Amino acid sequence: IDYLGMMMAVQGAFADRSKLSSLQARAEKLEAASSKVLGGDKSKIRKIEELKETIKVTKDAKNVAIREYERIKDNNRFEVERLDGERRADFMNMMKGFVVNQVGYAEKISNVWAKVAEETSQYDREKHIS
Repeated sequence: IDYLGMMMAVQGAFADRSKLSSLQARAEKLEAASSKVLGGDKSKIRKIEELKETIKVTKDAKNVAIREYERIKDNNRFEVERLDGERRADFMNMMKGFVVNQVGYAEKISNVWAKVAEETSQYDREKHIS
């Protein structure tokens, strides 16, 4: 299971979210400040546009991180299910082997007892004949 990859994606998503919140707050302050200046301040307007572009890029990066997190999560779920299936199959094969082994052992014991019974009955017949 790729825990490291999943944690990196989660950490990236949180960092992007924090950065996004900070950028949005800066953009709102600049917009509020430029609206107070009559006619607007061109440098502040340019900064606002740059911040909006940075926010867009950061949102895109956040979406990529979320998709990567979901991909890793789905992959981990698939791996856990696959390992669980393999574990069950191994256990069933072990149980089948155990049962076959016990049946073989029971057959050997049965053959030994059948031979003992046969020898005992021959001994008993020989005893009655003499």
